[in-house]
Amino acid sequence: KEQPRKQLLAFLSERRSDAGIVYCLSRKKVDEVAQFLCDQGFPALPYHAGLPSETRAANQKRFLNEEGLIMVATIAFGMGIDKSNVRFVAHLDLPKSLEAYYQETGRAGRDGLPADAWMAYGLQDVVMLKQMLQNSEGDERHKRLEHHKLDAMLSLCEETRCRRQTLLAYFDEDMPQPCGHCDNCVDGVQTWDATEPARQALSAIYRTGQRYGTGHLIDVLLGRENEKIRSMGHQHLSVFGVGKARAEGEWRTLFRQLVAR
Repeated sequence: KEQPRKQLLAFLSERRSDAGIVYCLSRKKVDEVAQFLCDQGFPALPYHAGLPSETRAANQKRFLNEEGLIMVATIAFGMGIDKSNVRFVAHLDLPKSLEAYYQETGRAGRDGLPADAWMAYGLQDVVMLKQMLQNSEGDERHKRLEHHKLDAMLSLCEETRCRRQTLLAYFDEDMPQPCGHCDNCVDGVQTWDATEPARQALSAIYRTGQRYGTGHLIDVLLGRENEKIRSMGHQHLSVFGVGKARAEGEWRTLFRQLVAR
């Protein structure tokens, strides 16, 4: 997730006049994204539990009966929805689990014709979902289970092999051959030896006291002497600036891989 709205527009621009669903994590984001898409010329409707029931019912009826509409929604939308010609499901935030992802993406292509699943995600999604989980009601056993489900979701996102095979394997289904349709199968995955950068990243985590986020750790590794770095004295650490040979994007990828593994 770099410029998620720009990335979403690029995806939608190839699917004009198609019906689809865009899932967001919060009600506020649903409203903002629906308005943004309308401003960009896409016929989008919002749907979440915070809207008046009349508005929800009207938007749902329009989505079912009209062609080419985009429903921007929280996970409150979809249960019992049977529109066969939904051509895509897009996620602007990381789903909470593979079970949720499988159910939500399964709302596209029910007519048997090709349909697309698209997602933009980032480590900030993982942080937010884990905070929501930690603050939620429920015993520790339930929270541990939900944490494992979230980790499995992130692992799918960071998978370098066929995503379809990985997804089905999670549900104990065997797919002997790669699907040939997911982004990993079509585009391939560029890999590089991250042994030394991973060691540097783990060292940065340890030497900063294991209590800073990815952004700060990357600043340390890239040798960025900003106000926060100076206030913590982290410009004096042995790991300060050791990662200058790598681009910021590569470091973000590495940290996602470390979290996923």
